[in-house]
Amino acid sequence: MKWRIQLRRFWSAYFDSHWIPLLVFAGAGTAFVCAAGSAFVWRAMALPAALLFFAMALSFLGILAAGLTNFIRRRWTQGLANLLALLGSGVAGCFVLGSLMLASMLGPSEDGFAENLSIPADLAVAEPQDEPEPRPGAAEDAFQRALLDSLAVPGGDDATLHADVSALETLGLHAPGILARHLASSPAWRVFTEHGNRYATRRWMIGPQWQFTLHGYYTRHSLDTWNNAGLPDFQTRLTLGLSGKPWAGNLGQSTRLKNGESVPLRLSEGNGMPQSHCVISAASLVVEIFEQSPAKERRLTQAALSHLQSELAPLVAQPSGETLRSLLPPGSIRRGPPSFDLHHSFQPGIYNSALWLNPGEPGMVYLKAFEVTKGTPLSRERLKEKSNEWVGWSDDPEEQFFSNTHFTIYEGDWGKPYAARFEVWFVPDSGAPERKLLEKAFKIEGWQR
Repeated sequence: MKWRIQLRRFWSAYFDSHWIPLLVFAGAGTAFVCAAGSAFVWRAMALPAALLFFAMALSFLGILAAGLTNFIRRRWTQGLANLLALLGSGVAGCFVLGSLMLASMLGPSEDGFAENLSIPADLAVAEPQDEPEPRPGAAEDAFQRALLDSLAVPGGDDATLHADVSALETLGLHAPGILARHLASSPAWRVFTEHGNRYATRRWMIGPQWQFTLHGYYTRHSLDTWNNAGLPDFQTRLTLGLSGKPWAGNLGQSTRLKNGESVPLRLSEGNGMPQSHCVISAASLVVEIFEQSPAKERRLTQAALSHLQSELAPLVAQPSGETLRSLLPPGSIRRGPPSFDLHHSFQPGIYNSALWLNPGEPGMVYLKAFEVTKGTPLSRERLKEKSNEWVGWSDDPEEQFFSNTHFTIYEGDWGKPYAARFEVWFVPDSGAPERKLLEKAFKIEGWQR
């Protein structure tokens, strides 16, 4: 039973001391810092680092326990020393954790995924195309033109918005199928699901191509990075909450109003400009508009609502497939075989997809990706979340409808390309089993900080 006696002596010395608890904390903390630092380049050290963090936390509580023991026994000097050690250890611990968190966010994020990978010589591998030049969209994007034209008129100081979304409300109540098919068929909308809710966000043309940006926000930089076209600064997003919920939730300065109301929007400041976020109820649907622009008058928001109303009004008057097709932007339906392309984005590992396909029935498409030699799935959950979209369809297999999104592949490092097989999967609204529509191999890189 010598070990019990030795253990009892250790605990007695530990709780009676003013320096042993601090020494244990310092040892555990030093070991944790070394292990955590090593984990940035050697992932196998992540588990030891986690265990040492737990040990460091226990040793911190040990200092507290020793201090309480000494104060209870009226050993004021030792207790005060423990208290000072506790405060010093807390400050040191916060500094260490803050430094590690900062390093994890700003430091290199190489994962070594592609270190020993090679592209098979006999595999047909496509190269992603160049990123489209940032410039205003073609004439097919009438929505973009309407918003830019609204900014060409000097804005006033009145932030009152007249919320007329009657066409959307009527279609949602009386012709939801026609509304859903219109949104899915038009390249000007991306219909997707996120966190269990369905949304439709307006997609803009960048140069000659329809392109969905990160989260669907469009700015002056999206169209005119170097200010060659003289566009004013702005940022905006239009989203329809098809499940009755806004995408952005409550931003703190949101204004909620109903169809037909006229209300001054609450303004805050964002990027040095008046900022607004409004959510308009339209029966079971909502319209959500974010705007940053130089004047208090909500020119982009009002222009977006006016264009939405004019876009959907013909479907209210004649909710038919013929009307639907007549309202699609020119070039919305291509004839020929399906196609799948990728475009580079602003950093390696970030891509824009461009799909033309026809599943022949209503439903959702999404992407899967695999490293070709080992079949390792790539960014599985994130890729499905970012790429899912309800697309147009028809009974004519020669007709192809557009799908596009913006996504990131996290496996791999810059400058270390490898081959990835991308698959396009389709989930029918009918409940039938999902099926693969397309696949194509691309030479890609992973994203890193």
